[in-house]
Amino acid sequence: MSQRASFDMGRLSTATKILAGAGLLYFIDLFLPWQHLCVSLGPFGKACGSVSGWHGVGIINGILVILILVMESLIIAGVKVDVGTPAMRNQVEAGMAGGVLLFTIIKVLVNHQSIYIWSWIGLVLAVIIAYGGYMRWQEASMAPSAPPPATPPPTTPPPGGGYNP
Repeated sequence: MSQRASFDMGRLSTATKILAGAGLLYFIDLFLPWQHLCVSLGPFGKACGSVSGWHGVGIINGILVILILVMESLIIAGVKVDVGTPAMRNQVEAGMAGGVLLFTIIKVLVNHQSIYIWSWIGLVLAVIIAYGGYMRWQEASMAPSAPPPATPPPTTPPPGGGYNP
């Protein structure tokens, strides 16, 4: 009988586990209500509703977390990506994780009136994602850099000098 390849969580780095897990939870959290809005209708009372994490600057958060999830899915699946060096890819992913935190803070500060618990949970998840990005950045700084290009050996003139046809 042939043996099937199995998935081993132990071979994944801590940064991958953090970024994939917190990124997936953050993506789900973006669909939940982050802010409660009420509008006065004068003599007719008021109308209330809520907006999700995708509202406003949250679109940037959604795009960044989707990109992080795609990159982590490629790492988990073991797909070899030949774009740039591994250190550059790690730095780009770390930058995206920092962007998720930055734009989540902006979203919470701009929409600070009547925010729901889901926005605070999103902020905590963004901090966790940023920590995973920091760990990914550390991996990039510890990764061996590409060796310098090989230089051709110096050419020596043929013995005897002069013209050799």
